[in-house]
Parts: sequence; structure tokens; C-alpha cells
Amino acid sequence: MRSFFSLALAGAASATVMTANDYDFLNFVATHNKRYDTVEEFNARKEIFAETTRQIAALNHENATSTHGHNKFSDWTREEYEGLMGLKDMPMEQQNAPMHAAPQGYQPQVNGVDWVSAGWTTPVKNQEQCGSCYAFSATEELESVWAITANDKSQLYVLSPQQIVSCSESFGNQGCNGGWYYYAWNYLQTINQDLESVYPYKSGFGTVPACNAQPGGPAGVTPNSTYYYQVNADTASAQSALDGRPLSIAIHAANYSFQTYTSGVITSGCGWIVDHAVQAVGYGNENGTDYFLVRNSWGSSWGDNGYVKIGASTGSIGVCGMYQVMQYVVSAN
Repeated sequence: MRSFFSLALAGAASATVMTANDYDFLNFVATHNKRYDTVEEFNARKEIFAETTRQIAALNHENATSTHGHNKFSDWTREEYEGLMGLKDMPMEQQNAPMHAAPQGYQPQVNGVDWVSAGWTTPVKNQEQCGSCYAFSATEELESVWAITANDKSQLYVLSPQQIVSCSESFGNQGCNGGWYYYAWNYLQTINQDLESVYPYKSGFGTVPACNAQPGGPAGVTPNSTYYYQVNADTASAQSALDGRPLSIAIHAANYSFQTYTSGVITSGCGWIVDHAVQAVGYGNENGTDYFLVRNSWGSSWGDNGYVKIGASTGSIGVCGMYQVMQYVVSAN
């Protein structure tokens, strides 16, 4: 693999004049420690970066509530980026779970809800180059609900998404090729989830090691027919559910609006066909725009330290489709 500097010089030599995009791309490569094998790949990635730059400029021009910028995905092909979408092409079963709906006359908390600031969530994780978002959403949900149910932050364990990725295939999940959080909870009815320190994540490059789960993990799911709830598809029901705990949700993320998000509230620019699993961890209002605070699993360098605010909606689909598959798990403690 040739060094960044030799590739940069070779790429620059092929151009008569260095453009602003050339300089921006060189800075991006250095900032994110990118490495390319050939001059051809260097130039191809530079063109992808230029298209991302155009998309960012358009988004920042069109959107009054959110801001967008470059991140580690700015030189990825659409196929590479969409490979992170672990719900893509995954069939969704008809849900028979009990429904959670906002009680009559419900009013959201005046100052909103933030389970992160309240200390009931673990640090942001990183699924890396594996379509395992479902495993992270399922894990994050169990982590928080386990501790909240016990009312004991000492039981806020950092649990193992790898266990779900490697061990839940017979329950419907497909390793790095996608799955659903409720499939993961089906599996976790049969065995508790290990700590991340005991069963570390190894699928970041897209491979799935054989299952090596051992009995004795610290957290599990109630083994009965009402082990998770489906939240009714409206803003009030989502807010009232979030008053009690975070939620696992599905969104449409295969778009530049989500990919390049840096701050503010996303209110447009994404579709409604869900392809990515995340965790809703609160709600509030920013500059007059109601939002849901959402935790992603792409590391803390993405978005706003790993988080994104998605606007509340008056419809039953939700911004980025987020109202369609909102669920929460019932823990065993």
C-alpha cells in the first residue's frame, strides 16, 4: 500500500491546477488517516468526496433546522455506506406484541427527557463495517432497561453485541447481513447477555466468528409472551414511552441528510422505508422544533458525538420513518 504522501503527489501531478476540492480532500485524508492502494483509487475516492461536498452544500442551503458536514464516510461509495444498514431487505414479521399508547390527555415533560444526561446509557458504540445495527440497538435497549428497572446505575452493564451477531441466526438474524432487535430479544430469552469485556466485538470488518456464548451473563429478557412492547405510531405515544425508558427504533438512514449530519434537528431529506436500527434516548425542543434524541452505533466521531436529533411529526410514519417500529424490551430483573 502506497503512502498518503506518494499518492497525493501522484494525484496532484495528474492535475494542471490544484482545485479547492483537491485541497479539501487532502485535508480530509490526513484528518481521517485514510489509506488507498493505488492512484486510481485515490482519484476515485476524491470524486466521491467531491459529490459528498455538493450534497452537503445543498443540504445546508435547503435546511433551516440541521447542519451537515464531512465525516469518515465522505469517500465511501453508496454501496459501502448502505452496507451499514442492517435492516435493508430484512423481512419484518407481523407484530403481535402488546401496544403502548399515550394515555388520554397525556402531556410531555416540559423540559423533555434525556436518558443520556441522566446517566442511564452506556457510551456510544461502533458497529464498523458490518450490518449489525440491530444487535447494537437491541443491546443498548437491554443495557438501559435492565438498570432502570432495578433503579440501580451500578447495574448499567456494557453488554456484548457480538453475542447477538454470532449466536442469534436461528432466531432470524443474519450476522453482518442484518436482523431485527426483537429477533435478538427472542434469543436473549434463552440465555443472558455477556459483558462486552467477556465477549468483545470482532465483526468490524464484516466477518462473523462462531458463537461462543457462555451461560452466566449478567442481563437477560423476561421469558414470557410479553417481553417487549410495540409503541403506537404517533408522537405522544413515543414521548410517553420515552418517559419510562429508551426505545429501539428503525429509521431510513441511506441518505445524505443522515450520513452527513453534524448538528440541529433533521426534519427532511430522508425517506420512510426503514433500513437502520438505532436507539431513541430522549425528546425535547430546539429553537422551536420538537425532536427525538437518537443514539447511533457509528462511533462518537459521527454526527453530534454519536447522536442525532430527529424531528417530531404530526403523521403516523414519522421523520425518517421512525414511528413505524418503535419497541422496548421488558427486562428480567
